[in-house]
Amino acid sequence: MDLEKLIREYYDEGKLMQLATVRDGKPWICTVYFTVDEDLNIYWTSAKKRQHSKEILDDPNVAIAIIRDDKKKQALQITGKASMVPLEDAKRVNKLYEDKFGEKPERLAEVLENTAEGRAYWVCKPDEIAIWDEANFTPPDAKEVFKVN
Repeated sequence: MDLEKLIREYYDEGKLMQLATVRDGKPWICTVYFTVDEDLNIYWTSAKKRQHSKEILDDPNVAIAIIRDDKKKQALQITGKASMVPLEDAKRVNKLYEDKFGEKPERLAEVLENTAEGRAYWVCKPDEIAIWDEANFTPPDAKEVFKVN
């Protein structure tokens, strides 16, 4: 089975992900809308004052879960490094967001304002994507791991 193709299917079908961050050894999890690029990088927009945003600035290590189908037990568990998207890349990321969720001009405008309390685009560059999928892989070890270059 082509693991990268399967991951892209999960990405294309999904809209929400769980994002886990950590500060001082204490984990935090939140749910955000996401989009992706051709390199399997994951993007979301969030206010800079949110707990997960502040924690990413302190520690870029994150974990992400994307559930495809809870009845078939299909999900991605992703680890990687997250960071704020540089302003010069905001229009490119906004286009990815528009392609998935539709136009919303105020979203990009708020990011480009670049205020301390405003929104930013964030990215996770995955290093490993674990695929837990009892529909495509045989239980009880229905897990495959994809290493991202």
